Amino acid sequence: MNTNSGDQLKAAAETGDIDLLYTVIHDDPSILEIIDSIPFVETPLHIAASWGHIHFAIEVMNLKPSFLWKLNPQGFSPAHLAMQNDQKRMLSRFVDMNKDLVRIKGREGLTPLHFACQIGEVELLAEFLIACPDSVEDMTVRGETALHIAVKNEQYEALDLLVCFLRKNIVRGAGRTQYKILNWKDTDDNTILHILAQRNFEPQVVKALGLLLKTRINLMAKNLQNKTALDMAGNVDIRSIIELRSKSNSQISNAPTLAHKLRSNTTIRHKVRICILRIRSNILEEQRNTWLIAATLVATATYQSGLSPPGGIYQVSASDDHNMNITSSNSTISTPKNAGFSVLSGPGFFMFSILNMTSFFLSTIAIIIMIPSGTMDGVVVVPVLSFTLSYLFSMIMISPTFVNSMILLFVLYSLGVVLWIDVFLGMYYGLKPVIAKKLNILSLKQYCCNRRNTSHGL
Repeated sequence: MNTNSGDQLKAAAETGDIDLLYTVIHDDPSILEIIDSIPFVETPLHIAASWGHIHFAIEVMNLKPSFLWKLNPQGFSPAHLAMQNDQKRMLSRFVDMNKDLVRIKGREGLTPLHFACQIGEVELLAEFLIACPDSVEDMTVRGETALHIAVKNEQYEALDLLVCFLRKNIVRGAGRTQYKILNWKDTDDNTILHILAQRNFEPQVVKALGLLLKTRINLMAKNLQNKTALDMAGNVDIRSIIELRSKSNSQISNAPTLAHKLRSNTTIRHKVRICILRIRSNILEEQRNTWLIAATLVATATYQSGLSPPGGIYQVSASDDHNMNITSSNSTISTPKNAGFSVLSGPGFFMFSILNMTSFFLSTIAIIIMIPSGTMDGVVVVPVLSFTLSYLFSMIMISPTFVNSMILLFVLYSLGVVLWIDVFLGMYYGLKPVIAKKLNILSLKQYCCNRRNTSHGL
């Protein structure tokens, strides 16, 4: 590449002259290849992005798509330069052509999404999040998320948008991503709440605090100085708001280390879960599918045989003259007292029910074990358990003797009690922090009202 061709190419990019671009290519056909071979270089696309020449930029991108990912000697891509020079339409075209450009990292690990948070471009930020939801997980070299950058630059509208996006995001794993990003720590182990707690008492700060306190943010997180957000609060009013929802550093025990967790006592529930997870991990996918089909067929067959035991059940039909003509499914005459019960004798039905229930319970347990681990476990487990309870209820209804009914009823109640205890415990531990959070939010609102009345001399 000669100097004259390079100067002409630069002039074409600065003016957006596509004709001059092709004149340079005609004179020096390898000029774009030579530029592309340089690791860090200012390409014609960098220049066009800075000047806002959209048509020229698209022409260059069609000729050399790799220029989109090139960093100049200052560590910026064309998308970064478009952000810095307020070329929003140019940036939108970049994202339309390749959504992954939202995540391209430049100097200090900053992405275009980070830049949008830094300067408070809310509309552009929303466009980036919709185009590439995973971009919210990108970090800078300082371990900062987009939320850290928004708080540090006091861009509270951008923070509000990011938090609302995390709460409304529905892609796979969105719940785990929300918790991770809200509680992410930078290289100083500061969460966004640590940084926000150090701000002055202003309406925007109070609003941002209220928004964060409604989320799953960890109020007990400590930074490298072993301080919580409450300890970092410099303003008395900010400290009072956080104090309604938090505990002081002296009241918070240190989080258990990984070594402590590994050495902790294993409960019976954990042992059962470990056993199930080990079985799942040792099963190949083809084996899982085959065994799951077999277990489902066995459960269905045993359920059906439970509804129609050997010999059938006694049935009753009413004639037109209202005289009772009582027959069984095998034409055995019965009395109204036996209608709906199994034809089998008491001992015979007891043996049948034991064998049938054993097969049914083993197959349903196998179904639960074969279900792959994931967030959808409960969607399958709950119907299976309900199916089991309905099976037991059916067996109770057709049992021919009182003793058999009582035994089956005891099994049904025992299983039901265990399930309800597990459900209530799960609801208790799940709703306990939510209820506490709601109560504290009400206290926070009351505190803000009192502050507002005090400031107005009421």
